[in-house]
Amino acid sequence: MSKQLIFSRLFENIHEREPLGASLDQNQFIELLSKHKALLVQSKDGEEPLSVNEFGKIIYDLGLQHYPYVGGAAPRRIIPVDVPGGDNMIYTANEAPPDQLIPFHHELAQTSNPPEYIFFYCEQPSETGGETALIDSTLVYRFVNDNFPSFMEKLKLHGARYARTLPPQDDKTSPIGRSFYNTYQVKTIEEVEAKLNKIVGLDYTWLPDGCLRVVSEPVSAVRFIDQQSSSNFIHQYTFHNSVIAAFIGWEDCRNDRKKAVRFGNDEEMDENVLEAIAKFMEENKVNYTWKKGDFFALNNRLVMHSRNAYTGTRRVYAAMFGGPLSDQSNPNSSLQPRSTSIADPTTFGCWRLDNPEETVYNAIKNGYRRIDCACDYGNEKEVGRGISRAINDGICSREDLFITSKLWNTYHAPEHVPLACNKSLNDLGLSYIDEYLIHFPISMEFIPFDKKYPPEWQNLEGQMVLVKNDINQTWKAMESLVRSQKVRSIGLSNFNCQHIRQILSIAEILPSTLQIECHPHLSQSKLIRFARSCNMNVSVFSPMGATSYISLDMATNDDVLFQNPIIERLAKHHRKTPAQIMLRWAIQRNTIPISKSSSSTRMIENRSLYDFYLSKEDVSLIDGLNKNRRYNDPGVFCEEAFGTFCPIYE
Repeated sequence: MSKQLIFSRLFENIHEREPLGASLDQNQFIELLSKHKALLVQSKDGEEPLSVNEFGKIIYDLGLQHYPYVGGAAPRRIIPVDVPGGDNMIYTANEAPPDQLIPFHHELAQTSNPPEYIFFYCEQPSETGGETALIDSTLVYRFVNDNFPSFMEKLKLHGARYARTLPPQDDKTSPIGRSFYNTYQVKTIEEVEAKLNKIVGLDYTWLPDGCLRVVSEPVSAVRFIDQQSSSNFIHQYTFHNSVIAAFIGWEDCRNDRKKAVRFGNDEEMDENVLEAIAKFMEENKVNYTWKKGDFFALNNRLVMHSRNAYTGTRRVYAAMFGGPLSDQSNPNSSLQPRSTSIADPTTFGCWRLDNPEETVYNAIKNGYRRIDCACDYGNEKEVGRGISRAINDGICSREDLFITSKLWNTYHAPEHVPLACNKSLNDLGLSYIDEYLIHFPISMEFIPFDKKYPPEWQNLEGQMVLVKNDINQTWKAMESLVRSQKVRSIGLSNFNCQHIRQILSIAEILPSTLQIECHPHLSQSKLIRFARSCNMNVSVFSPMGATSYISLDMATNDDVLFQNPIIERLAKHHRKTPAQIMLRWAIQRNTIPISKSSSSTRMIENRSLYDFYLSKEDVSLIDGLNKNRRYNDPGVFCEEAFGTFCPIYE
């Protein structure tokens, strides 16, 4: 294809258009969609709009796994195109009557394995209306989690079941009128039953009028996305389902929309909550009015779409794909997105562990899959042995784990960054680190590994020596670690808003995470809000406050939150421990808490956070404990211990 293509970011600035050249290769596509979630692709100004055959060739050449339309409700027709497999690759978009709204949904989210990518192409725009509307489903997740936490917990725990009555022939007067023959791509009732009988947990009933009533197996309705490319990393929950589409749109002569969806345990969903979610989507959607030859590329794990009503003739086509076709020879295979179902974000911390090997092994045995390490903790060899034992014993695989380590202050010079990373990799016994953070925005004198490791806060003469260093160049060296595939994402720790802005001003690979001290005595609400506005995950250390710092003379017994009357009262009310109350508070603030314990009982308790929720009043009471009291402050302890003045938070 010789036409020059232009892409626009649908969620950022629809008018900011950038060239793609004459094609869109697989790695470039994955990079762009991982970073921007939704793209508009057009012919360059002055050239003829793309034809449907040209659209078909572009998406075929991406080398993605073709995804057949099986299990969907919408009536569709095949649009053949002149490429291999093109006789079953492109479909009409939902052919529901033009006066009907098609509500927000992820394509085929009511099935157990929905497509990863979806494309829409416009051959003829409608006279009026007919816009395709989009919404970032991570935004929807945050809205539901913040406002309806008990609903969200049930959705995470049980998933959703979808109920639909399918006719024997396509009914084009209905947005969900696809026949059961077409839905399941079969020709006989026996073939329908053979397919349905293979799905564990699915129920179906043949009705007297020949229709088929199907109640799906419980399907995941919230996904935890762990998605990697060379320039971006997504590690967050997404509201990935067709719950609102079913509740709003699954209505026709055979179906009652209010009976179309329920929790996976068969409990009814609160209609008021569903209405509120639908209203939020409507108020925050991004509308796009089609032009002939335009096409969308959407990350179906992260973006929901809908269709507005319209007048006139509208011809919009769709195609669905999974991830890249398997290619073991592809040196960039690590750029392929990885996404998992629900993952527990609670993290086991390795600072000041007794018997690190055994403790980390037991943490993984007791369900932790996120492990937070650092060169400065001085125990990465022992932690690595604990990880290796857990993998060798079949408790988990390496891919099940998310390992964080950190670049210490003495290794900020660009030439020292890869050396420090290699040292952590070797000590941990890993071929890659999932997340590598700059530990502090403080640059100190380099100390060779063979002289002192970990170097801690002072040099060989017992002095803390600060050095001039451009932290931007440190970040550039961190980016090189991602490109070399030694680490999968990079981020920041103990950085304030201005430090973050400085990194963002030059970053080609954006920080994935900010790790900070945070607990009820130090709520850091504005910093968390800023980091989230920059699409950073926020992990929090010391989520239970002062306890770890008393023996270091950085806190006193009066600072301990476990005996706080409000925390104790809430613990009694919810029949939970004070630790669980504080960890739950962290979870409901959309942060990832890091905790530790040598006790298996405590490890299990510290992960048992999803069978209760704190009300808005509970959260407000804990918020009120904030004193802006920081326990881990180098600006204080370095001056007291070494006489070095290095404030970073003032």
